[in-house]
Parts: sequence; C-alpha cells; structure tokens
Amino acid sequence: MDLMIAGGIVPMSFVLLFGGLTFAAAVRFAQRPRTESIGMVRGLSIATVFTTLSAMAGALGAVFTKVPSTPAWAESPDLPLIVMTGLGEALSAPVLGFSLLSLAWLVAAVGVRRLGALEPGTA
Repeated sequence: MDLMIAGGIVPMSFVLLFGGLTFAAAVRFAQRPRTESIGMVRGLSIATVFTTLSAMAGALGAVFTKVPSTPAWAESPDLPLIVMTGLGEALSAPVLGFSLLSLAWLVAAVGVRRLGALEPGTA
C-alpha cells in the first residue's frame, strides 16, 4: 500500500489495472496456448509499459515543479534529500509495472513452451 501511496493512487491504479490485465491474459495463454492469444499478451504489455512510463513522468513532473515552487523546500539545506525522496516516490510506478510485466511474461513463457510442445515438428 505504501508503494501505491508513494506513486499516487490514481496513476498507480492504472498501472495495477493494466498490469493485472496483462497477467490475467498471460495466465489464460498459459492455460490454453494458441498462437492467436499471444497477441493479446503483447498488446496489454505495451499498454502496461506506456502506463508505467506515463505514471513515472507525471510523478517526476510533480517533483520538478513542486519542490521549486515551495519556498520552504527550495531554500532548505535538506533540498537534496527532499528531491531524492521525490525521485524515489516517482520510481514506484516502474517498480510495480515492471514487476507485474516480469511475472506475466514468466507465466507466458509456460504457454510458449506448451504451444511448442503442441505443434507438430517442434520440441
């Protein structure tokens, strides 16, 4: 939950949604491997990547505009720590999004292997 809060509830919800859909499509592909089904996993993966990058860009934009426009932060001797904290929070979206993609493609690999075993003349 801390990761969701750090990255922002709304953008992280989209990352979780698209990542979850990608994972579900990968599970379905692994259960019933068909050549046509891998396209859905690929398409949802691309959507997850773009959503992840968009969420990260939004968080970076917030850091780069909020810190300078807040005099207490901009003039603080702790400015490097404040910026580092913001950058750390901005990386929440890639941590979640790319973790979900890794899991999805691990599951999809099972489907790819099973698909090869089902097709005649492949090993």
